Amino acid sequence: MSNWIFQGNPKHFDIDTYLHENVLLQWDVRQKHFKDEMQINDPVFIWRSDGDQKNSGGVIGLSHIAGLPQYDEERECWTVQLRLQEQRISPELGMLHRYELKDWPETSILPIFKINQNTNYKLTDNEYETLLELWKTPGLLNEKSSMSNLEKYLHVFRKQAAKWFESCDFLGENDTFFQTFKDPNRLKVMEWIDFQGLGKHINAFVSMPLARGKALGNMNGPIEKYRSSFQYLLYDKAPLAERMKRFATDEKYKLFGIGNSSVSEIIGSVFPDEYCFYNQRDKVAVENILLFDPGYARGDSFADKFIKFQNCLKKEDVVGKYIEIVGKQTKLPIYLEIDQFFSFLYVNYGKKVEAVPVNEPNVQHWLLAAGENSDQWEDFRDNNLIAIGWSELGDLQQYQSKQEITDKLKELHNVPHNPTNVALANYQFVKDMKVGDYVIIKKGKRTIIAYGQITSDYRYDLARSNYKSVRSVEWLSIGTWNFSPIDESTLATKTLTNLTPYEDYLKEILVLIENPIVTITGVEPPSPDDAPPYSLEQLLEEVFLSADQSEEIKAALTFKKNLILQGPPGVGKTFVAKRLAYYHNGVRDDSRISMIQFHQSYSYEDFIQGYKPVVSGGFALKNGIFYDFCQKATKDPDHNYYLIIDEINRGNLSKIFGEVMMLIESDKRSKAYSVKLTYSDDSEQFYIPVNLYLIGTMNTADRSLALVDYALRRRFAFVSIEPAFGTVSFKEFLQSKGISQGFIQKIVTSLNEINREITEDRVNLGKGYEIGHSYFCPYETIMDEEVWFRRILKLEVEPLLREYWFDDEDKVRNLLERA
Repeated sequence: MSNWIFQGNPKHFDIDTYLHENVLLQWDVRQKHFKDEMQINDPVFIWRSDGDQKNSGGVIGLSHIAGLPQYDEERECWTVQLRLQEQRISPELGMLHRYELKDWPETSILPIFKINQNTNYKLTDNEYETLLELWKTPGLLNEKSSMSNLEKYLHVFRKQAAKWFESCDFLGENDTFFQTFKDPNRLKVMEWIDFQGLGKHINAFVSMPLARGKALGNMNGPIEKYRSSFQYLLYDKAPLAERMKRFATDEKYKLFGIGNSSVSEIIGSVFPDEYCFYNQRDKVAVENILLFDPGYARGDSFADKFIKFQNCLKKEDVVGKYIEIVGKQTKLPIYLEIDQFFSFLYVNYGKKVEAVPVNEPNVQHWLLAAGENSDQWEDFRDNNLIAIGWSELGDLQQYQSKQEITDKLKELHNVPHNPTNVALANYQFVKDMKVGDYVIIKKGKRTIIAYGQITSDYRYDLARSNYKSVRSVEWLSIGTWNFSPIDESTLATKTLTNLTPYEDYLKEILVLIENPIVTITGVEPPSPDDAPPYSLEQLLEEVFLSADQSEEIKAALTFKKNLILQGPPGVGKTFVAKRLAYYHNGVRDDSRISMIQFHQSYSYEDFIQGYKPVVSGGFALKNGIFYDFCQKATKDPDHNYYLIIDEINRGNLSKIFGEVMMLIESDKRSKAYSVKLTYSDDSEQFYIPVNLYLIGTMNTADRSLALVDYALRRRFAFVSIEPAFGTVSFKEFLQSKGISQGFIQKIVTSLNEINREITEDRVNLGKGYEIGHSYFCPYETIMDEEVWFRRILKLEVEPLLREYWFDDEDKVRNLLERA
C-alpha cells in the first residue's frame, strides 16, 4: 500500500465545490510513472494550491483510491477514481494550512514543497502518519505553530532521540578520553603519543582524514611546550576567550596543526557540562534553523564568537528546555547531547527545500546497486532514498579527494592494494551526484528494478544503522526490466557507475524503461508542448532578482525583442539569461533555446552564412548558427525561440551581423523587410521571424573590449545586473548550503565594503567593476565556512583586485585583511 497527496489548482477548476458536491472523484494522474503503484484503498490527501489567494492552500480532504487508474481517450490522460471520506475546505472546518505545514519541521520537507507544480505526490509512511495525526486532531497544527522554534524542533527530536543515540557510541569513547586527558597532574607528564591521541577524537581534523590518529603530524617543538600550552588553555586564570586566542595565535602557546576549530572542540570536550561545541553544524543549527542571534560584531575573533555562542545558548535556556521536552537520553554530560540535537537539526533541516530542476541541461545518469543482492531495495523504495555502504568511512563530506578516501579504506581494512572502485563510488556519491540527476537501480548484471530523480544533496544520517550516506529520490518507474542488448553486454558490476558518457548504452536502458521524461542524444525527445511551466515564482527561486525587476526585464524583452544583460564579473548574467528565456516563454523548454559565445575571431560566415572547406576538397556554402535558428523559428510560428549570445561585445559586431543588423529591430521582423544575404542566390531572401528573441550578455569590467557601436546599441534594451549581496534570496541560498547566519552577514559586509571601494574609484573603475555574488554561490554544502571563504578570496577575488589596483598593493592587502 502507498500513500499519496493529490493537488488541485483553484485557478483551473472549482475544487471546493467539486469536493462539496461529490463523494466519488475523478483525479488526473499527471505523474504517469505512479499509475502502476496506485492500488485500491491507498489513502490520498487532497491538497488545494493557493491559486490566486496567497496562504489559502493546504490539505482540504482525505480520501482513498476506489478504482485503478484508467486512460481517458477523449482527454488523452490517465485518471483515477477516489472516494472522499472527509472534506474540510475552510479554516473553520479544520483544513491544514499550507503555510502552517511548511512551518512545522516534520511536514516542512513534504515532497509537495520540493516540486510544487505536480499533481500527484507519493508519501513515505512517516510523512503519511504525521499528516494523519494532524488531520485527526483539528487545531493541533495551529497549537504547534504557536510554539517557539526551539520547542518545535525539540518535540520533533523527542520522537527520534532514542534511535539517534543508538548510533552514537563514539560519544562515550570520546568523553572517556577527554576526562582522562584533562587531568592536570597527567598533563604535566604527558608524552607525545598521548597528545597524538587527540587526532582520533577531534572532528575538526576532518581535513586530514587519512590518518586521524596522527593528525598532529610530527612533534614540532619540545614536549614541555605541548604540556605547558595545554595547561595554559585549560587551567590558567585568564578569561577563556583570551586563552583561546593566545593558544591559537601566540607563538608561546601555538601548536602546529591545532587551529581555532580544534581549540573550540577541545574546550567543549574537556568541559562538556559548561560548553557546547562550536562547529559548522552547531552554528547552522543555532543561527539558521533555531534562528537565535548570538550578537556577533564585526571584528570579533573566533574566541569572541565562541563565548557569545555559549552565552546565547544560556540566554535561550536550551539546556532547560531540552531536559523538559526531550529528557536526558544518555549518561553523558548535557552539552554532548545538545550537540547531537544540533547535528540532528543540521542533517534533517539544515538545507532549504529547493525546487528540483526539470530537464536541466547537463543532468547525469547513474547506475547504482541497492546493496548486496539488492538487500537495501525495500529501504530505498519505501523511504524514497538511495544510499551507499562503507559507513566506517563516516561522513563523506570530510574527504576532499578520491585519494583521501582510498587511503582511509586501506588504513581501515589493512589492505596493500588500492580499493579504487570503492573509493570512486563514495567520492562520486558525495561530490559528483547533483540534485536533478537520474538514478537507475540494478539487480545483478541484467536486471533493472527502478528509475528515479535525485531530489536532495548528500547527507550523513546517524540515525540509520548502516548505509548512512544518503540522498533523497523521487521514484519515476518501479518494475523489472531485463537488459539484453544486441552486443550481449551486461550492466556494469561496480556499485556506482556514471552512465552519462556512454550514450548508446544509456539509450538502450532508457528505451527499455520507456522513459518519457529525459532526453539524450539519439533518443526521441518528448514533445516540447509537454515542457513544464515556468512561473515568476520559479524564476525568483533561482535568481537573485526582485519580482519588479523580473517583470521589467520581461517587458523590455517583449518590447525590443533584443536584450543585453550587462554587469561586472560574477553576477550570473548567463545563468539569468537562460532563466529569463524560460520565464518569458512560460515553460522550461530547452529545445527552443540556443546559446553561443562571441569572440574576436567570430565572423559573419560563422553566424549567418559563408563558404567553408569540405572533406572532399574545395568549398561549399554553409548556413551559420543564426541562419539555421531563424529558419527553425520561421517553421514554428506558434512558439517563441531564444538565442543567447554570451560575451556579445567580444566580437566585431558590425562584421558578424553584416546586412542583418537592420533586421533585428523589433519593427522589421517580417518578410516585408527581407534582404539578400552576401553569399546567397539572387532569388533567396532572408528575414528574422517575429517569434525570435535575442538575449546577449556583456562583462562591463573587461578592459580589452571595445564599446558596443551605436548602431547595435539602439537596437537592444540594456539591463544592468548588479551584485546581490544585500538580497534576502542570496542569504537564503547561502543558508541552504550550510553557511551560518552570522557568517553570511560577514560575507555581505566584507564584499559590500570591497565593492564600495571599487565604485568610489571613479577614475579607473566604477560600478561596472564590482565583485559579483556568483563567486560565493557554492554548488555543494560547505563543511568549513571560514576555509571556503578564504579560498574564494584567495583564488577568485584577490586576482581581480590586484588587476584593478596593480599599482597599489597596500590597498589590496588592507581590503583582504579586513574581509
